Amino acid sequence: LKKTLSAIAGDVVASSRPEQVLVQTKAEEPQKANLLTRIISATPDHLNVAFIHQLDASASAWVLGHEEGRKYVEEVFGDQITVRSYFDANTPESAGQLIDQAVEEGAQVVFTTAPMLSQPSLKAAVKYPKVRFFNCSVDQPYSSIRTYYARIYEAKFITGAIAGAMAQDNRIGFIASYPIFGMTASINAFALGAQLTNPRAQIELRWSCCEGTPQADFFRDGIRVVSNREMPTQDQMYLNFCNYGTYLLDDRGGLIPLGSPVWVWGKFYENVLQGILSGPQKEDKDPGSAVNYWLGMDSGVISVNLSSKLPEGVKTMAKLLRSAISDGTLDPFARKITAQDGSVKNDGTKTLTPSELLHMDWLCDNVVGEIPTYDQILPRSRAMVRELGIYRDKLTDIEEGVREDFDHLR
Repeated sequence: LKKTLSAIAGDVVASSRPEQVLVQTKAEEPQKANLLTRIISATPDHLNVAFIHQLDASASAWVLGHEEGRKYVEEVFGDQITVRSYFDANTPESAGQLIDQAVEEGAQVVFTTAPMLSQPSLKAAVKYPKVRFFNCSVDQPYSSIRTYYARIYEAKFITGAIAGAMAQDNRIGFIASYPIFGMTASINAFALGAQLTNPRAQIELRWSCCEGTPQADFFRDGIRVVSNREMPTQDQMYLNFCNYGTYLLDDRGGLIPLGSPVWVWGKFYENVLQGILSGPQKEDKDPGSAVNYWLGMDSGVISVNLSSKLPEGVKTMAKLLRSAISDGTLDPFARKITAQDGSVKNDGTKTLTPSELLHMDWLCDNVVGEIPTYDQILPRSRAMVRELGIYRDKLTDIEEGVREDFDHLR
């Protein structure tokens, strides 16, 4: 018991701090360690790395994206790393077993690539204190594991500008996934981007986690430009099929791709592994700190793929916006912003903090729709909302257990 309490002491300290989570928005610069530093800090010359996935790459585009990232770092680091992937961690028990297997097979760094794997990761981090654990989620107040996600809202601002330029009747549809940390920022950034190119643009909001058929409903209602989920990998196929990104319904009923945010997980994994191979991380100095990476276009973790069918002027505009956000000269939220209720959320003189962006629970005045309540969310989607929902801390009545949550996701 004493050993276990000692192991979780850092998490207790981290969760009790007023600012529980340090949201790190910049990639860490690899340290240049001399020979003495490498000896003292036991900096490894080789790393055994494991990826634990909730599903299989053949069944999940999300897993496929992380597997593309795994292949990328294998090419970058060569014989400096050995990588193994483990699939179908779709129950708490199987997740724990696969993490145990990975550690038994020598894993020194473990990436668990889904938010629902945060609790198994936390338990394993306490059990294996010498192994570094990273979980793909955000705003988790744990020092034993680090979490990571990406600032999708930056890319959504650009696709919003594209949508505003392409919408002939000012009406644009937006299909959101879950009301989780960062999603509302993506909706609002898209709305602000649309205003940039079309001041009269109205964003009609629907949620895929609620009842209904959003895309069909939009087209039936005469909305021709729709924003859907972002691309899981850089493969242009996902954009051209119009299952991802922003697209246009033409006069003949065909879908024309316009552009899409895209995850580039390999860049994140490269940064983390290079940091470990170069020297000690900040967590080694402060075991009570909860660090969440929330990286964006300046780190290369998020990009925007543009369709070859975009008009040249719109494409040029999108490229300029992409460059400006990447080099930090443009902030989508650094302007006057008014919410649906008429309140001014930014008078144009300040920059919103990462915490304000992550926990945003309001919608811009040109968004038509609302954030769904917990009761409005489909049962299969509630697990994600309880884990990362923007009103997570207000949920007190949990009617389903963790095992049922995992079953819904299978």
